[in-house]
Amino acid sequence: MARALKHTVEYLPFQAMAETTRMIFAHGRVPHENLVVWGRAFRREAYPFGKVPCLHVAADGATTTVAQSGAIARYAAKLAGVYPSDALACARGDAVFELAQELCTINPLVNCYVGGEHERIKRWYLERLPEALGQLARQLALEEDGPFFGGETPHHGDFNVYHHLNNVRELDGDYDVGAALGDWMAAMEALPDLRAYLDRRPTLVGVGDDPGLVDRAGTFVTQRNPYDKRCALADGLFTFEA
Repeated sequence: MARALKHTVEYLPFQAMAETTRMIFAHGRVPHENLVVWGRAFRREAYPFGKVPCLHVAADGATTTVAQSGAIARYAAKLAGVYPSDALACARGDAVFELAQELCTINPLVNCYVGGEHERIKRWYLERLPEALGQLARQLALEEDGPFFGGETPHHGDFNVYHHLNNVRELDGDYDVGAALGDWMAAMEALPDLRAYLDRRPTLVGVGDDPGLVDRAGTFVTQRNPYDKRCALADGLFTFEA
């Protein structure tokens, strides 16, 4: 009999490196919980490599903590059924996934940097982004079986690319990713469970000024607030410890 596993994603109050895993879990309808930690509640010694995101997997009274966003997302993809079983297809999916990882500067750009530093890094990032977008568009054109990098259905690489390009739109809502990638993003957003997740997750606000997340009840959470406890994030709402 398979063990009952409880999954908990723990991360900062960012729309960043845990987001690919959350999207995959949502798409695959994999039950999980989310914890948000920052400020005085964050203790480096509590995590395998001194940082988050981490995935806590509890079973039979014991908990295993997995670190590194790529490892966590691949684990989630296997549970969600979006990790290719064929070795060659898996390698191709990993290549797309890893190219998206190279776009990761967008994460601190929309979640951390402010003022002049934000503007400087924004110019640097947007100058270099078109080359990566061209590479992604060419790779997408090789898929003849469907609208996704995974063919008829998305694989883990699709979700990682989508997260990063979605954050580009958070940076600049008018940014044109090109016709092919624009159509692909629309196809991703038409996935029912991903669409539902995107609609209910907290909204990223204050990019470049005072970035933070606002939930559906209007609660604003930011790493600049030295809160000393964790909070839960469930159904798009923050719930603070007593």
